[in-house]
Amino acid sequence: MEEKEFMTLEEAEQYVGIKRASIYNYMRDLRITPKKFGRERRKYISLIDVRRIKAYREKPWTINEEDTGKQPAVGKDAA
Repeated sequence: MEEKEFMTLEEAEQYVGIKRASIYNYMRDLRITPKKFGRERRKYISLIDVRRIKAYREKPWTINEEDTGKQPAVGKDAA
């Protein structure tokens, strides 16, 4: 069976095992933009991005600042 390049948000929920609201939160954290194809109303995200969400959820400390778009911590409060 051939693997898909893109998944609907519903499929991503099932793949990662979390609710849609959490998918949206991870998409925001990782700066993932959903895509639409043609006149379809559904939103899709790439399988690569779904796997990034799953990896971030399982081991958030392994994702670096480049992946999240966040600035590294600096100053006296930095660990």
